[in-house]
Amino acid sequence: MERYFIRVGDKEIPLPDGVTVADWSRERTYWQNPRIRAFLGCIRLLTSVMESNYAILHCSPERLQEIWRKVREVSDLMLTQLAPLLDNPSPFPELEEARAHAEVSLTMLADTVLADLERFPQDVPVEQMVEVRKLLCVSIGKIHAFLQDTFGQIMASDPRSLHDADYFLSKRFPQDVEEAEWLHATVEKLKFYLSELDADRAQRLAPMIKSIRAEQTLPTERAWRETRAFLDVLLEGLTSKLKEVLALRGIRFHEMEILDRYATEVPIQCALLKEMFEAAREATEQIKTHAGETRVEREQSVRDLVHFHTVFSQRMVSLLSEIDRTLRDLHAFVPLWLDGIEMRRALLLKRNSEAGRGGAARIRDIDPDDFKTLPG
Repeated sequence: MERYFIRVGDKEIPLPDGVTVADWSRERTYWQNPRIRAFLGCIRLLTSVMESNYAILHCSPERLQEIWRKVREVSDLMLTQLAPLLDNPSPFPELEEARAHAEVSLTMLADTVLADLERFPQDVPVEQMVEVRKLLCVSIGKIHAFLQDTFGQIMASDPRSLHDADYFLSKRFPQDVEEAEWLHATVEKLKFYLSELDADRAQRLAPMIKSIRAEQTLPTERAWRETRAFLDVLLEGLTSKLKEVLALRGIRFHEMEILDRYATEVPIQCALLKEMFEAAREATEQIKTHAGETRVEREQSVRDLVHFHTVFSQRMVSLLSEIDRTLRDLHAFVPLWLDGIEMRRALLLKRNSEAGRGGAARIRDIDPDDFKTLPG
């Protein structure tokens, strides 16, 4: 079967088997280049209102209206311009896979996020401001995630990207890739840290839970020392690392909610457990000190002490188990989150893969207007 080539710059790029130059010309002119321009138009418009969730929740009503109008405009562009350009199957296998994925993703987005946006009028009434602020926090993140992920996959699958990815990089996209890279590196370090922490958890928390549950008594000061040291690590080490990740750009709203819950729950649980042990220890000393002199009084003090140990040990087991479960959940969540972050780096991973074969180009900033006439 004859193999066809297209010229990009000063290089000849082979087309897939069975695909002719005429096929590529139709694909490029009627579908791929318009798709790229549509993506870039949406990305450029959304970039102008990319704010932190805190800023959206606390900005002035005037700024909120501006953000709202532009997000609605992006939604309209995605439905009226981008969606029709994702309808036509591509003769290029990799590009077709990326197109089909984008089509399905946009359909799901339209049925959920974009439909939610349509429930509100263009000019938001004062009584709906709070609801719209919360909706924008979620919607902007999900729309941006769709545009970034699918655009990256479509660009990476374009035959011209094998020679020069510069054709397809907007000013915002390299920044998004850089942020995803920084977030990926930080979360990867967090994953390693949690793996080490999980080993300590198994050695320190699990035996303590088992011991207290079996004996129904408070641990001795000596036995508690190692557990207290582990709680201090969670308070000072893990909590600070979670807050460090939360402060990064590139983290998405639903990821922020999950991580923020861990960053809030862990220190509260640890501090409460430490205070509970200290209070219980002081209370047991008080019971021993104020034991009566008669045999009946001493027996009553012993019964009170046994009951006190039983009640407080059960509460300590409950709190220790909550911390243990939280740490195990966090240890399971972070690798899945890391996989999701890696999906955002589709273009970069493609370029790195091609770099190993000497085919990737440098990244540079270009203006989206450059795509009015795309080479190749």
